[in-house]
Amino acid sequence: MAGAAQSVAADGLAWPRNKDELKFDKPLGRGYFGEVWRCYRSSRSSSSVVWAVKKIPRSLIEQHSLTEQMEREIEIMRSLRHPHIVELHFNFRDDSHVYLGLEFAEGGGMFDLLSKQGKFSAERSAQHFYEVCDALEYLHTQKPQIIHRDIKPENILLDKDQRAKLADFGWSNVLENVSYRATFCGTPDYLAPEMIRGEGHNESLDMWEMGVLLYEMMVGRSPFGGANQEETCRNILQVKLKFPSDMEPLGEDCIKQLCQKKAEDRLTAAQAKSHKFVQKYHAVAVKKELQEDKSRPSVEARNLQRKIELHQSENLNLLQDKVKKEAEFWAEQEKLEAREQELRKEKHEREKVKQALLELQALEEQQLEELKALETAAERPAAPL
Repeated sequence: MAGAAQSVAADGLAWPRNKDELKFDKPLGRGYFGEVWRCYRSSRSSSSVVWAVKKIPRSLIEQHSLTEQMEREIEIMRSLRHPHIVELHFNFRDDSHVYLGLEFAEGGGMFDLLSKQGKFSAERSAQHFYEVCDALEYLHTQKPQIIHRDIKPENILLDKDQRAKLADFGWSNVLENVSYRATFCGTPDYLAPEMIRGEGHNESLDMWEMGVLLYEMMVGRSPFGGANQEETCRNILQVKLKFPSDMEPLGEDCIKQLCQKKAEDRLTAAQAKSHKFVQKYHAVAVKKELQEDKSRPSVEARNLQRKIELHQSENLNLLQDKVKKEAEFWAEQEKLEAREQELRKEKHEREKVKQALLELQALEEQQLEELKALETAAERPAAPL
């Protein structure tokens, strides 16, 4: 089991180490890779900390031979720190599931909010667009690079201040093919042309999806949706973009520059953050926020917060060293187990050969007895006629 960068949780207690230390209070969602629950400590009276815990069936991981990849991906997830990315606080496993303790987003999901409101204002669309692009710029510049591959309202959460938090990116590099198949079982609205054609892709795939997301936030529906999957895919391949007559011109231009058929022609995350649409409407959203925020921390408080974050960063470096050693240990363990399995297989094969040899010896002895009997019969004088 491993915890997050901080040695203890916000309540000062150790991170949960097994499911018995958690109370699974309410299901938050279910997807192809498992289900997510709102969880408290099982001794809730002593703590009010809330997590979103994802339960991933180990059978699914083993079915796709993803155990090693999952370990690497969890390590990457635990190292990421960004204000617009949902954090992984802890993880553990039992015989049936892998459990990921994620940051709980108090504001709910963008999908639910968008479904309720129909569409967002230009200001709110620009705010969330900027926030997700900021997260993507961070992911795209990691080493190794992380590509989300599944940007959509269902994978964007909101914190208590209604800031966007990008979720479900951790498995994207690992479960790419599985995720691709799962997408085609549902709606392909967010697929980029290269995904439909089954070609290679890079981080520009995420930027195509950002264009689709911005359209959906501003218009309230998918730009390429058709009567069926075949029509939707055809619209995507032909980049059939149709905008309502009252569409905000700068937003339309931004979407067009993202939904380009050629991947190399699309805006990068950094370029998208600087688009005129963002500059105009995100600035308005930020100004409103500053006017409404009367409880902004003082300079002294912010300096203290920076010191705390620096201390946490140092702890993170120590934890990463520990994680690396643990990963090396488990890698050696897996090698030993693999060698033991090979030895058991060799022993089994030797026993099979030994048994076959015994059977051949028994057959040889039987044939010798028969031959001896024939020779004895041949030596006897023939009976008189």
